Amino acid sequence: MSETLTARWLKRAQSSVNQDPSFRKHGNVDTNMALKVGRSAFLIEFAGFSCHGVRKVTIQDLREADFVVEMSQPAWGKFLAGRRKGDGPTLAELDTLEDIVKAEPRKKLDFYRYHVSLQAFFDAGARAA
Repeated sequence: MSETLTARWLKRAQSSVNQDPSFRKHGNVDTNMALKVGRSAFLIEFAGFSCHGVRKVTIQDLREADFVVEMSQPAWGKFLAGRRKGDGPTLAELDTLEDIVKAEPRKKLDFYRYHVSLQAFFDAGARAA
């Protein structure tokens, strides 16, 4: 099942993790992550123990992000389907295989520092959809 990335999808993920007390167990997350799927781009802001904002951005606005997770629409659909079934690769695994995280080296380390929380965010979105 291919699912288009929308602000609505991301806001459901945001609401889900912000209401889930177990999200705090992953530790604090202080990063601005961009997600680019096909032609759609969003900035997702995390601070402390929650997701503080989701907003659609232009390609030029991606420079506001600490790092960009970039996938094609088919890859996004495959990622979500795998996460829903419980056997799909994580973002960190995909990055190792397909280099989906775009950032300068130090900022890419931030992705790996926060990847468990970021993965929980996307898994929450996949479950809520």
